[in-house]
Amino acid sequence: MRGTMRNRVVLLIMTVAALGLGGCTRTENDSAARDAGRTAHDIVNKTEKAAKKAERDLEKAAKDAREGWKEADREDKTKPHK
Repeated sequence: MRGTMRNRVVLLIMTVAALGLGGCTRTENDSAARDAGRTAHDIVNKTEKAAKKAERDLEKAAKDAREGWKEADREDKTKPHK
């Protein structure tokens, strides 16, 4: 009895899935794929811009750190040592 009920439920699920998938047209699928592609492209572009900005920020921070290091070195050389 339980096996028969389980089979019916599985058959019902498969039927609903088949009807649902059959209702989609190729045009709808292509449109959804295009939209997904556009979204992915936009994400890649935004990520690339953010990475370039982060690179510029890191380069500036490194430059500032080098200048601070050199400045501290110059100040250290001018101080008399004990």
